[in-house]
Amino acid sequence: MEDKILIHEGGCVAEERYTDSFEELVGELDVNRRMLFDCPDEIIILLLAQFGKEIIKDRSLAFIPGLSYLSLWLRKENLNAIYRVNFRNRPGISDPVVVDSRTEMIHVPRGIVCHWIAGNIPLLGFFSLALATLGKNASILKIHPQIYKYLHLLFRKLEQVTIDAGEIQYSGKIITSVVSMVSFPGKNEDLSRTFSLSADCRVVYGSDEAVQVISSLPHKVHADTIVYGPKYSFAVFDREAIESHDFYLMLKRLAQDIVLYNQAACSSPHTVFFEKSSVTIKDIAGRLKSALQSLQDRMFYPLDEGIALSVINTRARYLLDDARDILSSDDLKWTICINDMISLEEPVQGRCVFVKEVPDIDLILPLVNRKVQTVALEIIDNARRERYVRELAYRGADRAMVAGMMHEYTQPWDGMLGAGRMVRWIAVAKK
Repeated sequence: MEDKILIHEGGCVAEERYTDSFEELVGELDVNRRMLFDCPDEIIILLLAQFGKEIIKDRSLAFIPGLSYLSLWLRKENLNAIYRVNFRNRPGISDPVVVDSRTEMIHVPRGIVCHWIAGNIPLLGFFSLALATLGKNASILKIHPQIYKYLHLLFRKLEQVTIDAGEIQYSGKIITSVVSMVSFPGKNEDLSRTFSLSADCRVVYGSDEAVQVISSLPHKVHADTIVYGPKYSFAVFDREAIESHDFYLMLKRLAQDIVLYNQAACSSPHTVFFEKSSVTIKDIAGRLKSALQSLQDRMFYPLDEGIALSVINTRARYLLDDARDILSSDDLKWTICINDMISLEEPVQGRCVFVKEVPDIDLILPLVNRKVQTVALEIIDNARRERYVRELAYRGADRAMVAGMMHEYTQPWDGMLGAGRMVRWIAVAKK
């Protein structure tokens, strides 16, 4: 039904239905979000943390890609840290934030957050929802129908979570009652327009084209728009790191970054630069091959047909080019392409990574711009690393991590404190 909105079962919706308008759904969420607003902040965190513990113990959910990391991310300590950095206070502390001797400020939710969720990462919608929930917002997730099966199961599990705080028992329904999932064709301008106008805050994930189209939709005058557009990530190893005793351990961590999400995430490395050292690039590629082979089979998810064809075509080009080299598995588990061009290769995805030797890692810096998200840096000398991080940041990179941490959903992300953008700050005069 191209002219209808599919409101999925789950969250605040008891039964799947088709509709022409978001008005009824928004009205229900507006009523329900009062209960979330009145719930203590620390209780919301405890509910999410308990949910994180329970999903990893539920074998019926084990097939969901990225579930283990979601469970780790939902640790109480991590959620508390996210809360502190976004809201400038600890959960449970009701004192306002002091601005100056005469003024304080408090934060309140924006209201209804509409999320345009890209379909490349199955659990992206839950991470986005969690940040909105920390700010006590209601959420409508526009999702691809293929990821509904994952989110629906998670919301159903969250509903069953309970915690006791003194004599009061709280349920995960406090959170799920302010959440809904919808699907409709993005090319339907009328539905896209009404969805945008329903939002007090818009959160957009997607390609350049999708971001441009959604950002140009009419919206409420007071609504904020948070854009997570397409990004590129890569890794850099300096000579000292390559010649260190920990080099293979670094490569094993990098191998995990390569394999996770089939390289479909913005934080997935596609190119890896190695500074010229006593270890040849072919030897380095061989060690990376061993690191990839050491990973458990369950980490390798099947490739979409289109991505599989891209990997096969890339392998063929490298096999036919005497100036290049390649290492690959007998199947399509992983591919290592070797060349000496100082460039950021176009992403192939499907665990296909390009490795390059460079005379000096400073030669990579001119490649960095605002489209670069994560750079995994393995630089031994602290002074050199600090200088390199500042250069990356100045030129546009958003995150300077280490191998094995590229996908950690830290704050800030893409240069923004996401949860903090989903609240309003209210100035209050001191008495």
